[in-house]
Formats: sequence, structure tokens, C-alpha cells
Amino acid sequence: MKFNALTLAVASAWMWQQAEAQTPPGTQPATGNNLGVTYNGTAKILPGLLLPPASLRNEPTVSLNRTVSGTYMVMLVDLSIAAANTTSNSTVGPLAPGLRCGGTTRLHWLQTGLVQSANGTFVSNGTAPLAVYGGPGPPATAPSPNVYTFYLFSQPANFTLPAWDAGRDIYAASAADRRNFSVTAISDVVGAPVAANYLQSQNPAAVNNSAAAQACPANGTTSATPSATPASFTGSAGKAVEVGGWVIMAGVFAGAAFAF
Repeated sequence: MKFNALTLAVASAWMWQQAEAQTPPGTQPATGNNLGVTYNGTAKILPGLLLPPASLRNEPTVSLNRTVSGTYMVMLVDLSIAAANTTSNSTVGPLAPGLRCGGTTRLHWLQTGLVQSANGTFVSNGTAPLAVYGGPGPPATAPSPNVYTFYLFSQPANFTLPAWDAGRDIYAASAADRRNFSVTAISDVVGAPVAANYLQSQNPAAVNNSAAAQACPANGTTSATPSATPASFTGSAGKAVEVGGWVIMAGVFAGAAFAF
């Protein structure tokens, strides 16, 4: 494979961007602190790594390379639910916007009661998850790949889900109530993420359709219809951004991000 000056410049810029951010570009809440995420005991991910769904079926371990005290919680959220799948949960009103215009989010994992062990990994000590781990399952019919983000938050005493995310049956991996989950609503209560990481995953049968993943208009309008009493939040993924360009770029250079 030949590399010209432009290709190398783009690659360098992308790798620099990944070193600076541990959350997808343009999203909120954001952090520059890396959350170690290890699948199947050996496969560590770096921000933006493109992985097949089959390699993500088992619950990963999460860790920090520094010592912290207290109680924490980790969540995994798909920020790429497409506009065709944005039916709002009746209990929450308007949509929590994701990376795609008119799209939303879906919770894949929420484990509370975590404490750091001597080797840096976080363990639950028997605390049942609020939402059991469900591995990425990007559809073949949507723009692809999908973007899945891990967030580690400090967990305050007597933590309960904020109003936007509360009152749902989110325990089972197949729970429909996991859709339209707001990370920002949680961040508004507990503070910015302590650390984060993200990966991309694509259905083996999918065809990448970046045209269907374009940014919302400059005025930020989406296809969602706000309720009469919208919740106070700025969106689980912040403003909508164009994902077609950087998702494809990440896929091209993801080979440089492997770490085993």
C-alpha cells in the first residue's frame, strides 16, 4: 500500500486527535482520560478501533492506570442509533440526540458499585448491574459502523438514575427501554466522566453509507418532536456531528490502534 504526503498527514492528524480525546469527536460529556477496556482477557482497545461484533460478545474488564478510591460505575452506550429507529420511549418524551441527525442512543451496559482492585481493574463485589452487558449488534440496514462509548463515572452515595433515564426496565440486554438513554443527564448529576474509551463495530453484511450519516443542519434541528415539558439536558452525545468522514477515516487507520 502506497502512502503519499497527504495520506500521511491525514493519518498523523487522526492519530493526534485520538491521543487527545477518549470520547468520539464532537460529543459530550468528554474526557481526555483513557479507560482501559479489555475483551476476552487479552484484547485491549484504543479509541476508535474497528472490531467485529463477534469479538465483543463477552463482558469486558475495565481499568485505570492510576490508583483511585471510592465507588464508580461504568456504562456502554451506542451513540449511533439511526433515524429509522428513533421511536421515543413514552416515559421520556423527546429524544436524546446521538451522532446521527434525527437519531438517538442505546444503553448496552450499566454496572454500579465498582471499586478498584490492586491491579487497577474495577470489580463489582457482587453488585448486580442495573443493565446487564449486551454486546454491540449493529444492523446491516443502517449506516455503519456504529460507535460505542464506555464511560466511567464516580458514583455518589445513594445514587439513583436521573429523571431522564429513570422509570425504565433496562436490566435485560434486549430491553426496549434502553433506547433513548442520556449520558449527559447522568453527567449533570455526578460530574464529568473520570475516564472513557470508544470503539466502532460493523455488521459483516453492512454496506457503509456515509451519506445517511450526515450532520444535522447548522440550527441543530432534528426530526424529534419535543414534548410539552422537555427534560433539562443538552443531549447524551452533545450536538449532532458529521460522522461519515471521521468514522470512515477511523476504519482506514484502525489497524494502527490494535493493542494486545
